[in-house]
Formats: sequence, C-alpha cells, structure tokens
Amino acid sequence: MDLSNSSSTHSALILLIDDTPDNLRLLAKILESKGFKVKKTVSGKMAIQAAQIEPPDLILLDINMPELNGYEVCQQLKLQEKTANIPIIFISALDQTIDKIKAFELGGVDYITKPFQELEVLARVQNQLIIYQQRQLLIAQTQHLQQEIQERQQAQAALQALNKSFEKQIIERTEELQKSLEFEARLKRITDTVRDSLDEGQIWQAAVAELVVGLELDCCYATICNNDLKTCVVAHEYSNNSDIGWGINCIKQVKNWVGFPTKLRTEHCTQFCWYFLNSDNIYERKYAILLCQIFDDQKILGSLWLFKSVTKAFDELEVRLVKQLANQCAIALRQARLYQAAQAQVEELQRLNQLKDDFLCSISHELRNPIANIQSFIQLLETELTSIKQHNHKVSQYLTILYEESEGELQLIQDLLDLQYLNAEFYPLQLTTINLADWIPYTIEVFIIQSQQQHKNLQIQLAPDLPLLTTDISSLSRIVRELVKNACKYTPPGENITVTAHQQDEQLHLCVVNSGVEIPEVELSRIFDKFYRIPNMAHLTAGGTGLGLALVKKLVALLSGSIFVESRTREICFTVVLPLLPHIHEDTVKELDD
Repeated sequence: MDLSNSSSTHSALILLIDDTPDNLRLLAKILESKGFKVKKTVSGKMAIQAAQIEPPDLILLDINMPELNGYEVCQQLKLQEKTANIPIIFISALDQTIDKIKAFELGGVDYITKPFQELEVLARVQNQLIIYQQRQLLIAQTQHLQQEIQERQQAQAALQALNKSFEKQIIERTEELQKSLEFEARLKRITDTVRDSLDEGQIWQAAVAELVVGLELDCCYATICNNDLKTCVVAHEYSNNSDIGWGINCIKQVKNWVGFPTKLRTEHCTQFCWYFLNSDNIYERKYAILLCQIFDDQKILGSLWLFKSVTKAFDELEVRLVKQLANQCAIALRQARLYQAAQAQVEELQRLNQLKDDFLCSISHELRNPIANIQSFIQLLETELTSIKQHNHKVSQYLTILYEESEGELQLIQDLLDLQYLNAEFYPLQLTTINLADWIPYTIEVFIIQSQQQHKNLQIQLAPDLPLLTTDISSLSRIVRELVKNACKYTPPGENITVTAHQQDEQLHLCVVNSGVEIPEVELSRIFDKFYRIPNMAHLTAGGTGLGLALVKKLVALLSGSIFVESRTREICFTVVLPLLPHIHEDTVKELDD
C-alpha cells in the first residue's frame, strides 16, 4: 500500500530539526518529492519559535544537537498549547533501547534510526500524519459531540423551563376557568334569586344578602336616591356582624363629598379605600369599598355599597359579577314596577267593572218591576176595551206592539241579571240525567213550528247510540234554545237548520248548523262578545238583546264544556262540547211525554 500518495496527507507541513545540513537537505528532498511542504532549522531554539509562529502537521527531530538537544526541544514543545499535540518523530544514530524509551516517554510518537531509508521515512511520516489527522478529526468530532450535547442539554433545560412555564400557565388558566365557572354559577344563583321576586323590597334585600354571602363581604348596603341625587336613603342592608352603624356612617360621609353626585352620574362602578377611626380612637378599620350604580334608561334607581377588608380587595371577576348583578337588578326592578303598575291597573279595572256590574244589577232590578207592571196594565187595558166593545183593529195592533216591546225590554233585563249571576258565580247547578233522544225534540218543538211558518227546514239528526247525559237541564235548555233561535233568526227562507248530537272521546258534541249565510273570519273572534252584532247582516236580524251568545258561552263554561263556531261556504256551525258525567241514578232519567 502506497501511503505516500494518500490525498488526506498531501501538502502537509513538516518541520525538520537537525544540526547537520546534509541530513536536512536529504530529508527535505525525500519529502518534497512526495508533495509535502518542508521547513528546516538547525537550532532547537529556532525550531521552537518557528513552531509557535506556524505550527506544522509533523516534526522530525534529531536528538544530538548543541545548546538544546532533541529531548529538551520535545519537552518545551509539549509544554506549549499550540504545539502540545503535534506528533514528533525522533531521528537519531542512537539505537539503544533506553534512548528509544526516553524518546517515547517525552512524547515522541515514533523513532527512526540513522542511517535511514527513504521508504521507511516516508512510511513512518505518512502513518503519523494519518494518525494525527484522524486524532484531529476525532478531537473535532468529540468537540462537535460535546457541543451537540451541550446544545441538547441547553435545549432540554429550555424545554423543561418551557414545560414548567406551560404547566404554570395551565394551572393559572385552570384556576381562572374554575373561578369563571364558580363566578357564572354564583351569578346565576344570585340572578335567579333576584329575578324570582316581583316585589321591589325583596329584590333589594335578596341582592345585598346574596352579595355578602357569595363574595364573603363584611357588609352590603342598598341606597335609593332621588332624581337630583342629593338625597340617598339606606333602604336595605346585610352584614356578617351585628354592628352595621359604622357602614352607614361611612356612606353618609362619602355622600357629603362635593363631587359625589357627579361621580354617580358619570361612572357605573367605582372602587376606593376608606380609613375609619372610631370616636374614642380605640380601634380602626380599613375597607375596600365598591360602589355600583343601578340604572334604568339612564335613570339611577339606586346604588349597591360593598364593604370588604383592605387585604381582600375586589378583583376583576368580583367587579364584573357586581356589574352584571346590577344589570339584572335593574331588569328585575323594572319588571317589578311594571307588574305593580299592571296590578294597580287591574285592581282599578276590577273596581270599575264591579261598579259597572253593581250598577247594571241595581238598574236591572229597578227596571224589572215597572216593566212587569206595564205588561200587566196592557193586558188589563186590552181586556177592558174588549168588554166594552170599543176595541178596533188599530188599537189592538198598538197594544200588541207595546206588549212585544215591553217583553223585549224585560228579556234584556233578565239576560243582564243572568250574566251578573254567572260572573258572580251565584248560578247554582241542579244535575239530572236525561235521554237526549227525547229531550232535544221536546226542547226545540216551538222552533220547529216557527221555522215551518217562515219556510225554513229545521231537522234533528241524533246518533242512534247516544248515551245518557248528566247535566243541569235549565242551563242546557237555555244553551240549545239560544243557538236554535239564533239560527232561525239569521237563516234565509228556503234554507236548512240542522241540530246534531254524537259522542266522541267521552264527550258529547252538540252542533247547530244553518245554511245560506256566512260570518266573515275577522268577526269570528268577537261573536261571543256582549252586545255584539255582525255587520252587514241587519237585514236578517229580527230583534234581540245582543246578549244571547255571551250567555251561551258563560253557561257552557259553567257546565265545564267549551263552544266554538265555524264559518264554511254558505254555512255556519256552532259546536258545544260537554263532558259525559257519571249517571246519577237510572230512576232519575227524565222522560218527557209528547
């Protein structure tokens, strides 16, 4: 293997140290012929200086030299940092073992005995250069590895620091989230407590109590101010101790501050500290005070004063909770005031309605007796005129009109009285079990005759399996008669009126249907109103009190039923739905004779 041609050692710098010029020329010629760079010196001192100025890759060093021998030169080179690791090959005529051992002990890497052979020199030089370069490479790799290890250690330390920072942030964030969850739960609980009431006093008291308990305050006060903010009254308070006078004194002193009204108008929430010393100078108190306004449409409804010892100042979450609670209080107070106003209006309406009912009841009683007397005298007058044979057709017609008008007025008064009794729940029920198949034809018999005279067709269609019905006959009779009378009144000649009854889902469905007319859909919702008449149907109206359908609805409700109306194409249908109550007794079934 030709080591001298290795590219890794080509052009290496070699320092030759020998006091014999011929040896230097020979060695230089051999090495230069193979491409090595060569520096020559005949003195040990000069060699040491040259190695410091330009450190070579290899040193060939003679042992026997004047002034400084090879051993001494080697020692000094090994002591210098720049030259300590440069490989040194000793060249000497001394071939004793002891000389070689000393050379190796002083740091030599090889030993060439004079006279030397060219190939041996080249082989040993090339071998030591390879070893030196590999050692340098190994040192560089070791340093690189150490640098990588150091960088990795630094990265690991940075990563650990980052992990600790992340863990700290996670813990802090978790604590913040936990506080936020507790805050939301506390706010919801306080809000629910405040908004559950429609009483202003209870709302204020609930707010101050929940704040003291929820935020662990020393005390809390609610003040109510007038419009100009010059007068503020402590209306409600809650404290963890019995002594609450000092807090009220503190509020009074703050209110006396000249800038207090301006502060109230411009800031929703204000936090400040207060130093309190009692009159005897025995003890002192230091508090953090949070003042929060409660607004409603830019108007101040009142203020919340929260007191906490200075070591427990109000944090951001607590301030936010108080602000949100103040907003909820404003909503609750607004609702309470609206409710109170509505209640006052309802009470006033109830009072006026009662006055109206009392008036109608009184006037009805007052009018009933005179009209009844008028009817009696009309009958007596008709009898007298007939007996003295002075009665003629025109007088009879006048008496008939007078009697019918008084009868109508009497019916109106009776309807008003019945409505008042129904509204006052003074309408007693007498339950009886009836057979509808017999009862309905009997009840509307007079309308069957009337409809025939008016060229209208009144039909009865009853299901064959109709059950017995337990109800109040008087109320049901009034319902059926009013509905059939209403149908006869508004049905044109030649049209049909049908009364049907069937059972459905443990209920009785009783329908009165008349054809030839319709009710506008916008009028359906008012059909059961008192004194209401359908527009554009006056040509079909034959008088009436305007209370018939209102009475029907009241009576149906009295029987625990319901009624509704439908307007179809040329047809109107009133449906009464009644519950099928248990039968009273079989022997109480009312059978009607023809």
